[in-house]
Amino acid sequence: MQGSWDKIVKLITKKYVIGTCCIFLTSLAIAKLSGSLAPDAIAERLKPMGQVTVSGQQPGADQSATLAGVGSPKDIYENNCKMCHQTGLAGAPKFGNKQDWAPRISQGLDTIVKTAISGIRAMPPKGNCLQCTPDEIKATVEYMLHAAQ
Repeated sequence: MQGSWDKIVKLITKKYVIGTCCIFLTSLAIAKLSGSLAPDAIAERLKPMGQVTVSGQQPGADQSATLAGVGSPKDIYENNCKMCHQTGLAGAPKFGNKQDWAPRISQGLDTIVKTAISGIRAMPPKGNCLQCTPDEIKATVEYMLHAAQ
């Protein structure tokens, strides 16, 4: 009796696996033939449902200057560095404070920039401005150092 149950279970399992594969392959073929797997179709399904437009700006206008890390050294400081350097959070030298910056200034600009890019202690790499280029980081460090002199 046990042997016949084993045969039934194997047969049902085999038919289930074959049926599942057939359903999957049929669904895949339909999706491929309908064009729903095309990159453009996928992008269309994933696009945002709406847009936010700031009052006074044209819809779709380039708003890249409002992104963190894009813009002048002051913009980069305001959007990325200020959070810690305004208050001295986690030992960060305070913006405009000569005493806080003096030991760092004595190490030289290149060392400060290298540390800003790689991160140090609680400061993440690039001060969390991951899209900033090394030149933007250097310009922002110079902006911060200028304020401390």
